[in-house]
Parts: sequence; structure tokens; C-alpha cells
Amino acid sequence: MGLSIAWNQIDIIMFDMDGTLLDLAFDNFFWREVVVKTWATEQDVSHEHALLTLTPIFKQQEGSLNWYSLPYWSDLLGLDLQALKIQHRDRISLRSGVQPLLETLKNHGKILWLVTNAHPQALAIKLEKTGLASYFSDIISSHDYGYAKEQVGFWQSLQLQKPFTPARSLLVDDSESVLHAAHKYGLHVLGIEQPDSLLPARTNLHYPAISEWSEFIHELQNSLIKNR
Repeated sequence: MGLSIAWNQIDIIMFDMDGTLLDLAFDNFFWREVVVKTWATEQDVSHEHALLTLTPIFKQQEGSLNWYSLPYWSDLLGLDLQALKIQHRDRISLRSGVQPLLETLKNHGKILWLVTNAHPQALAIKLEKTGLASYFSDIISSHDYGYAKEQVGFWQSLQLQKPFTPARSLLVDDSESVLHAAHKYGLHVLGIEQPDSLLPARTNLHYPAISEWSEFIHELQNSLIKNR
């Protein structure tokens, strides 16, 4: 993993949700298959035509708050995306090792925040399905702050409303653009090699990244033992 920080100097660990704690396979399936197929049916067009039409529309909003907003896309596409997510919620799943990871961190006295770009509608569905909420002292959706995590305004607003010391905080996130913004703001950052279990692990990442949560637990425990 190669994360060159001392764990006894980290107070708060902020976790992303989709692709970090949850398998991104669900979201990729939902947006690339369910949404496209449903829209194609509603518009009475082929799947291929729907994909060609929707892909550039999605791309235009990438990295913005709209990109993550169920109400925005529901209005634009004329679909009830919240109902569609609920319909397919059985596919939502934790990445392997998440529960032991969070329990270990809490046992070592770390403060855990869930910091996500997920819209509150999607967040509620996923928390209900996974039971993640009990592990976190704060659950933060960027939609409540007016900026996506990719934007420096989010980190400025977050620090104003929930004071934290960037140099004693770690963000774990599968998005390199989010990691870049957080790192620029002064946080330690850690990426995810394989956010979607059905796709190959990514290579040539710009920030330290893990492949398995067991790596994270092992390094944490070794560091704390050394620094007793």
C-alpha cells in the first residue's frame, strides 16, 4: 500500500461510499444498464440509440453535483430513479472486509466519517440495505454543502461546519479527482485499485491505493504497535 503516514497521527478517517465501502458494480449496472434500458423503453427506441443519446448527456455533468443527483436525472430523463434503485437494491453490496475494517478502526479509537457524493435519496437506500450507518459518527452528503467533493468549495464548507485538521485526517476514496482536491486541501489520501469487482484492477494511479482491506488493517495494526 505504501501509505507513508503514522496512524497514531491520524484522528479522523473519512470514507467514501460507492466504490470504496460498497462495490461499484451496482452503480455501473444501474446507470449503464437499468437506466438506459428503462429510458429506451419509455422513448420506444433501441438500447443502442439510447446509449448513444444518453452517454454525452451524462458526460456533460461528470464531476458536478448534478452528476450524483437522483432528482436531477429523474427530471431530465422523465424516470423515477429512486423507485428504480429500490427495485434493484438487492444488488447493493459491501466490498469484502469492510465490516472488520470499520470495527478495527473504531476499536483503535479512530473517528469515522462517511463522506459521499451520493444524493440523500440514494444514500438512504444504501444505508438501509448495508447497515453502515452505525459505524460512523458523521454521515455527510456533498448535496448538503452545495459542492461535489471534487471541488475545493466542498472541503472549505465542510471544515467550516464540522471543524477538522486536514493534516490529521485521511480520506479514502476511489475517485482520483476527489483525492486530488482533498490532497490539495491538505488531507492524507488513499485510493482504491478495484472499485468495481467485475472490472480489472486499475493501474498507474496517482495516489497510494489498496487492493484489499486486509492490507489496510495490517498496516494500521503494525503502525500502532510500533508507535506505542
